[in-house]
This record gives sequence, structure tokens and C-alpha cells, in this order.
Amino acid sequence: MLKILQTAAIARRLAIPVLTFAIILPCSATAATLTTLYSFTGLEDGGFPEAGLVLSSTGAVYGTTSTGATGWGSVFELAPSNGGTTWTETAIYDFTGGADGGTPVADLAIGKGNILYGTTYNGGAHGYGTVFQLSPKTGGGWTQKVLYSFTGGADGANPAAGLAILSSNGVLYGTTYGGGSAGYGAVFEMTPSANGWSEKVLYSFQSGTDGANPVADLVIGTGGTLFGTTSQGGSITITNEPPSCTTTTPCVEPAWGTVFALTPKGGGAWTESVLYTFTGASDGGTPEAALLATKSNVLYGSTFWGGKTTACPVGDYPQGCGTVFELSLPTGSETWEETVLYAFTGHGADGAHPYGKLGISASGELLGTTFAGGANVDDCMPDSYTGCGTIFYVKPPATPGGVWTKNNIIAFPGSPGGGMPNGLVLGTSGTMYGTTNVGGNTGGYGTVFEMTF
Repeated sequence: MLKILQTAAIARRLAIPVLTFAIILPCSATAATLTTLYSFTGLEDGGFPEAGLVLSSTGAVYGTTSTGATGWGSVFELAPSNGGTTWTETAIYDFTGGADGGTPVADLAIGKGNILYGTTYNGGAHGYGTVFQLSPKTGGGWTQKVLYSFTGGADGANPAAGLAILSSNGVLYGTTYGGGSAGYGAVFEMTPSANGWSEKVLYSFQSGTDGANPVADLVIGTGGTLFGTTSQGGSITITNEPPSCTTTTPCVEPAWGTVFALTPKGGGAWTESVLYTFTGASDGGTPEAALLATKSNVLYGSTFWGGKTTACPVGDYPQGCGTVFELSLPTGSETWEETVLYAFTGHGADGAHPYGKLGISASGELLGTTFAGGANVDDCMPDSYTGCGTIFYVKPPATPGGVWTKNNIIAFPGSPGGGMPNGLVLGTSGTMYGTTNVGGNTGGYGTVFEMTF
């Protein structure tokens, strides 16, 4: 589900004290504190952030809102002062929806010199989105530059994901939701040179076994391999499995998204391979968040749907409340194996529908957010879901082959504390930062939060 909200807003510079709303105890009995650093007003400063944050070396965080000064979104900076007791919000760029782009729905990336790179879903020279950069100016302020405008054809259309940076040479990698040679999305490369930037499509999805419509960031693994997901597509072959297949002749059924790899082969060539196809059942379905890749190329991720297909309490969504999974390639095997580490039930405080980037602690715990569930409140999505989301962790077993354990850290309270979180970025000393799509104490237009435990 791609969440694109449109409400007009105008950017300005604000400074407010932090406000602490909730303290929840995880199973470790260590107090966790959720602090709202900033509440968007939906007026001059934008609103409805739909992506997570990036953290700079100075301790400032950067993100995007899907609405801004002209109703087309903004890029903001939130910088600490007074020992972190006050945070100053600055809208450093407001999109116009024209040639400069519009409606950013993805997180940013930080390159050398603290240059920010991002995408817009709409706008640009052809109306199909852009890749842009924001460069800090000496003495203050920022300069925005469009690096590429998508045409909506074979080059791609409407990027819904952020960018991955190959730091050795500054090459950017990303995906588009649509476009490509078949219209189902593409993986692209942006290469800098003395003459500017050039865009090259590395792969176009065909909506067959390879999947369709990627919405999550790519991650760069060892050897320069790109790992990613498609939110839809893929196909599975089944035989005599009622009610969808009742014959002995194999039936090819549409699937619920894929995990894929793009491997560089030299000379600018790339090879695409599908590592796993989700069935939408107990294994999960519709991955919408970026993967985590370890040095050994073990992948961790989440699916928005699937898991315990009879447990999710919302009657309109029978496919389950989502999963956290591991994907690994056993030694000597050519087939990747998926292991569900946790399947959300949506009941009680458990949470429902993991969304946004996972983080990983030094001890190997996976930390993430769920889009819904948690507290028994209905002020975030009263027509669709119960609860305003959670922060959780999934802990690896003490011995290999054991069971992973999941615990909640925080349940979001909704207004005024925020709801519908968009993933986490890990700071220092157990501190994490993120955004919520709604909530806050200034009209419900979303927040930036800090969580310590």
C-alpha cells in the first residue's frame, strides 16, 4: 500500500521544547521513553511525513513531508540545541510540483559533504518524478538541483523508494514504482561525471516471476550486489490445492511480491535473479520496507501482509498482519531459504503490519515499527485499523536454530504522541529516531520522535 496524502502546507523555521508523552516497559523491565521532538502543524512547516529519517554526523536529522508550502512536500532539518532539550525545525526546501519535483514519499540519503539525495514521486520536467540533491551553502541555506526527471517510459516512472549510495564513487541506485520497458517498475543507476549525471536502467520488471512495482529502498551487499523487493508480482506453481487449483495439472498463481538480487557482471551488465517469492500465506506477503544485508549477505526484512492468516482481527484484511523474516543461502545450496522470525497477530499490544526500515543492534536484535496495533485506541485510522503502531524488537536465540523472541518496546498513543510510524534510524546509547505519519499536538499532521531505553 503506497500512502500518498495531499494537504497544502507552508514551510517556516520553528524551535520548540521537547515533550515526553509515554513510558512503556519492555519485557527486559528497562524503562523506555517516547519523546516527541516536533509536531508538524500542516500549515507553514508541512505535514504527513511518509518516510523515515537520516542522521547526520552533527546529530541533526533530515526527512521529508509529503505536503509542504505549495502542497507538494518539503525536506526538513531538525537540529538539537541546549543539550538536546530544544530542537529547531527548518524546512530547507519546498517543492512546487513543477520541474523541481513534488510529493516526496521516501527517505533521504546523505553523501560526502552532507549533500542530501532523494526522490519525488511526482513532478519533474515530465510529471513522473525526479532524483534530486540538496547541497548546503557556505554561510547557511541549501541549493536544490534536479539530477534527473523521469519520462514515464522505459527509464521509469514515479519513484516511491529512496536511494542507495555506492560511497566509493558516489553512484546512486534506486527503483521506480512504474515505467520501465513493461510499465511495472525498474531499477536504475545514477552516475556522476564532469558533465552532470546520467541515468541508466539496470532492470525492468515484467510482472511475471520477477515481480512488479518496487516501493522499498535497495541495499548494497558484498561485491556490489543490489538486493531489493517488489511489493507485487511473482508467481508460484501449485498442483491440486483447492480451492484455487483443483486439477492435477500444475496451476500458475499470482504471488505477493518477491526478493530479488541484481549482480554486476562487468562491462556495465547486470544479472537479475529472484531469491524468494512470497505466497501471501504463512511466509508473508507484500514487502514494503528495505532489507537489511549482513556481511555474509544474510537478509532480514518484513512483509506488510501474511503470516498468521487467521489471526489478524480486521475482517476486511484476511491475509494476516505481517511478518519479520530472514533469507539466507545455505552453504553448498543454490536455493535461498526463508524463515519467518515472527508473525504479527494484531491482537492486544502485539502490533500489526510492520512498515519502514528495520535497525539492528550490536547484539543482533532487529528493531522496527508496526504501522498499526499496540494501544487500544482508534484516533489514527478509525475506519481501518485499531491502534497507532508500535516499536518492537525481535531477539535472536541463544543457540543457532532456536526460536527468535519478539517484544514490544513502545505502543504509540496517537494524538498527541503520534501514530503510524515509518521505521527507525539508530543513534547512540540506545537512542532511536523516527517519524509518525499522523498525530502530534498541533492538529495531527505527524511528528518526529526520539525513543530511548
